[in-house]
Amino acid sequence: MKQMLQNQQMIEMITQLQPLLSQRNKIGYVAARNTRMLRDQLVEFEQIRRDLIERYGTDTVNESGAPAKMIKLGTPEFKSFCDAIEPFSTIEHEVDLMTAKYEDAIGVLTGEEILAVDWMLED
Repeated sequence: MKQMLQNQQMIEMITQLQPLLSQRNKIGYVAARNTRMLRDQLVEFEQIRRDLIERYGTDTVNESGAPAKMIKLGTPEFKSFCDAIEPFSTIEHEVDLMTAKYEDAIGVLTGEEILAVDWMLED
């Protein structure tokens, strides 16, 4: 099913699919395919996002001890980051997503999981 989606919407959809990727069934297959399709559409947006984090972020160390950049919520840098990324967040792309039947999800997904990925389920 082809849909027009904004970059920010696609990021949210990838997050919703994440818990389903370890499943070895049709739902896991559809989740993996849709994750790949969404990530492919976000390549340029993710590069812009990384560049802006590099520009507005402060130096820190990640949990592995490696140097990293971070932008703290509520700081002037966070506001600058949000202002800079906003025009790119709303750019739309046509994405061809795969769907699964609700019957494929029954007994496989919890109610919470079904609600999270309702956009990829059909009757």
